[in-house]
Amino acid sequence: MRTALLLAMLATAMLTVARAGTPSIAPGHLTRNGCLRSRGPASTAAEPSGVGVGIVLDEHLLTDGSRDQDYNGGGEVTLSGGRAGPLGRALDHVLGILDGAACRGARAPGGSWGVTHAFAAGLLVFTPRDLNAHGIVPGDRPYASLFFLSAGRRYTSPDADIVYDSSFTVGALGLAAAGAVQRALHHLTGSVQPQGWSQQISAGGEPTVRYELSRQGLLTRYGRGPWRGDGKWTAAASVGTVTEASVALATRFGRIESPWWAFTPEQDMYVQETQPAPPPLPDHSPAELFAFAGVRLKLRAYNAFLQGQFRHSNLRYGEGDLNQVLGEAWAGLEYRSASGWTLQYLARWESPELRSGVGSRSILWGSVEIAKSFR
Repeated sequence: MRTALLLAMLATAMLTVARAGTPSIAPGHLTRNGCLRSRGPASTAAEPSGVGVGIVLDEHLLTDGSRDQDYNGGGEVTLSGGRAGPLGRALDHVLGILDGAACRGARAPGGSWGVTHAFAAGLLVFTPRDLNAHGIVPGDRPYASLFFLSAGRRYTSPDADIVYDSSFTVGALGLAAAGAVQRALHHLTGSVQPQGWSQQISAGGEPTVRYELSRQGLLTRYGRGPWRGDGKWTAAASVGTVTEASVALATRFGRIESPWWAFTPEQDMYVQETQPAPPPLPDHSPAELFAFAGVRLKLRAYNAFLQGQFRHSNLRYGEGDLNQVLGEAWAGLEYRSASGWTLQYLARWESPELRSGVGSRSILWGSVEIAKSFR
């Protein structure tokens, strides 16, 4: 009953996220008269392009060295623009179909939207606290991993204080290669070698998919001169590997040159964020440098990294073992130059996912991202 109620609430959230009246804007490389549906790659020529590399590690390396409780982490490479190759175009085509279906389901009116694209590939890993244990560790989180490919889109209109972001992710849970990658990294850093990867969720491999749609809205702009800030809200819903609905508040302050919607730390699945590059800064403009912070409330119905999927897992948890309501907070700094280089550091905290046992502890992540955009 509780799962059915949560899924009904998530479906409502997905439709709410998609619902919005949007005005038409000047002609250009735009999607038209089809909700959020794109008509092929014609809009990609004027898109900002770029490449970014993000590395996300748990607290023992990038945040609080005294909180050495997990060895979780991940990383991804993101390409922005419309030239992601056949695989990227195939994922983007599916994403466009899903976006159109979500928009029509919400009975949102059509309009004119500029669309930009992104494509990412990466890896997520999760481990229990005790890496020396060869067997399962009841009460702690299981080993879990995801190799993924993801397509992302952003829909913008200069005449509306609303922006849509979406992503479609395909991947594989339970591959032995994840353990090999973590062991290699731990060998390089001198960390404890994990012994229990044979016990991971969906050991042997299992496909998984996830679709997410979010809606950003501008709340306020403040400050004068070169130093100023903005605040926004974001509502999001996702179905698949992690099924949840969320609402977030975020702000930033500093020397800001980019649009308010171009910075999205609230849109993640633990560490994954498939977002197009922001518009390039004008020539000879000053560099961006700002601090940011935010909070998010999540209502989660399903988490494959703890509950497994269809394949057998030696350790998995039921919905009664998990907290459905989760809190999250983050803060960090970002620098971005007119030449297109971006450097970001972010620390993120999340409330416990397990209700009891040694695994009922908060997660503290740190991430470093380096990106280069091109005109």
